[in-house]
Amino acid sequence: MGWRDRITDMIVRGVPVRSDLPTRAYHGTGNVFEEFRNRPIKDTYMIDTAIGTHVAPDPALASGFASRFVNETPRSPTDYQIRMNKTPNVMPVAIPHDSKFLQAVQPEYPNRSSVEPIWRRVATDQRAIEIMAAQKAYQQNPELLERYLMEARQQPAKEAISNARAMARGDRVPMEGTKYNLEELTRSFGGKPYNEADQQAMVDTARDAWSKEGYKGIRYINTAPLEAGAFGVKDPTSYIVFNPKDIRSQFARFDPAKADSSNLLSSVAGMAAVPAGIGALVDQSSYGARQ
Repeated sequence: MGWRDRITDMIVRGVPVRSDLPTRAYHGTGNVFEEFRNRPIKDTYMIDTAIGTHVAPDPALASGFASRFVNETPRSPTDYQIRMNKTPNVMPVAIPHDSKFLQAVQPEYPNRSSVEPIWRRVATDQRAIEIMAAQKAYQQNPELLERYLMEARQQPAKEAISNARAMARGDRVPMEGTKYNLEELTRSFGGKPYNEADQQAMVDTARDAWSKEGYKGIRYINTAPLEAGAFGVKDPTSYIVFNPKDIRSQFARFDPAKADSSNLLSSVAGMAAVPAGIGALVDQSSYGARQ
């Protein structure tokens, strides 16, 4: 019996959802795997994707991401081909309670109509999370801010050191014809370091600090048109989960001895993730036949 058949058998037999991870969510991907791993910044180049794993409570939103890995063929609008040797895959997972997630700050644009969907009216999730990470990391480690000011804002070393320490304390400092505190600086310029080592340090520092405060991740409004704007999406809420051990398949059996494992099915050896073609989780008209 193959892994897909074994998971189907688990679903048919009604294997219960993990009660210790109460929030149901879905992860859209082009891969099949047995555990999540945090990606280093060199593999993604984006702060928000390096911080953790992105999931969504609306399976249609996750399906919108997975569908990026298929194309309609010229022959027929109902015929599809796989892109980049990927396998469109929507994985049903369980994550911690909603209260364990830090809410991303995504201000609404003042010039957007209230009749537009919320994901069109707010600051992009990528920008918002980058700003949050920069603020947190620079407060924790002013030396990162010193190098950012020298490399990105072209400040002399002595001035950058003085300004970084002052902003980490909460002070406003003169800079480029105006005054900025740390929040104002990051909201104006983003704050993403220029060099890869400091980008990774910013991700690690912010994630570690938030984790010590008790947060399991970040909750945000997804603003990607191909995800939040995908057909059938009703809820643009998404989550970033910091630690892979806080993600399991919805069909995993809870084993306290394996609570620190990052394997999706924990106590079920040899099992892989649940693909989109199982359990009627998403509309199969786009790629179900190609699984």
